[in-house]
Amino acid sequence: MYFVARLIGKTIAFLSPLLRRGGGTSAPGVALLRLHPKAFSKLSDSLDRGSVLISATNGKTTTTRFLSDILANAGVACVSNTSGANLKSGVATALLTKEQHHEMGVLEVDEAALPEIVEENRPRMLILMNLFRDQLDRYGELESIAKRWREMVLALHPNTKLLVNADDPVLATIGLQRPGTIFFGLGDASSYSRDKLQHASDSSNCPQCSAPLSYEHLTLSHMGDWRCESCSLARPQLDFAVSRIRLDGLNGSDFTINSESGLHEISSKMPGLHNVYNALAAFSAASDLGIDQEGIVSSISKTVAAFGRTEKISINDRELHILLAKNPAGANANIDTLLLQPGPLHLCVLLNDRIADGRDVSWIWDVDYERVLNKVETLHVGGERSYDLALRFLYGGFDKEKIEVADSIPKLLDSLISSTSENSKLFVLPSYTAMLDLRDELVKRNVTHAFWKDGK
Repeated sequence: MYFVARLIGKTIAFLSPLLRRGGGTSAPGVALLRLHPKAFSKLSDSLDRGSVLISATNGKTTTTRFLSDILANAGVACVSNTSGANLKSGVATALLTKEQHHEMGVLEVDEAALPEIVEENRPRMLILMNLFRDQLDRYGELESIAKRWREMVLALHPNTKLLVNADDPVLATIGLQRPGTIFFGLGDASSYSRDKLQHASDSSNCPQCSAPLSYEHLTLSHMGDWRCESCSLARPQLDFAVSRIRLDGLNGSDFTINSESGLHEISSKMPGLHNVYNALAAFSAASDLGIDQEGIVSSISKTVAAFGRTEKISINDRELHILLAKNPAGANANIDTLLLQPGPLHLCVLLNDRIADGRDVSWIWDVDYERVLNKVETLHVGGERSYDLALRFLYGGFDKEKIEVADSIPKLLDSLISSTSENSKLFVLPSYTAMLDLRDELVKRNVTHAFWKDGK
């Protein structure tokens, strides 16, 4: 029965692109698991060197790409769900459709699906990067995911190596409950530290005693060098720490990673402080896997953005930059990056409310759009909830007459192009399915590739 289920799954994967029914990134896994519920464990067992599972609210796709590139350049044959399909069906599809023998899996996993996948996959390594408020209608409050992750970590197989972002107080507290946890974080981010917590910060109280946390430096949302003055819980000692950070707008970043083996200077094409975290997670994981650190540094410097994540696409002699923004923390991180850009901005924000986005779009009121509005020269809004965005910007103080609302993606692109000059840089902040809609139109205009071909 397992052989038949595999054959049917592979057939669906082969036919989906031919029949233009998508890239076959999830449907093969759905069919496989319905026909053979134990197939996921069997597929996982076929990887001689096991799997690395990566989960987070933000950054798991980019971190997966960093680590996949590092391992591939080191000669390790690894399979990865490069399309971003990270539910159990998507991970199963990636394992099912690998075209050759792979030694290792490097797989991003949805936060809610993680405990079940960890139990069946029994990973060699688990990387936990951050938890932010996201899709409340699906996940519930952040604490509900944290509770499930805590139970998962306490039940991990003894041979599973755990890597945790120590700058996230909730995750660090979970990691401290397991001996041997490897912690990474920003050792010196004083030059990019915030003066105070953003109002959208999710975990500003001590996970142990609920007293307010204090910070030596504050980076993204609730993350940073934290401590509780009440119960003395504090960020654990870092095994891998970043210092000497220099952010260069959308051009990338330079930083130094300090580990037991010494200092490693890195230049990355990935912009923003959030991508420094992603590169650090990949560096920490690859180092623990025994990859030569000079090779790690070289690979990080060459890795380019995944689809929709600070992706640059040329269209009509303009640069279109897509920066996925699906929750307050991610949107605010992108705004931080835009603020480093010189000159006025041509900004476009897209919002959908499909299941993959989360039905509740009230999160846009927790995004600090006001910080960037004085740099905005043209503003376009679109997607299924475009008028919600228009209202948000109107209340944020932007001139009503300058807000362009588009009722379709083709009209939006046409308006973006007609209202800007050649060589302009256009910055699009879309929610998840809005990003897919935008890229579908860009594929139709032959200016980029389909998302399921990303990384191939």
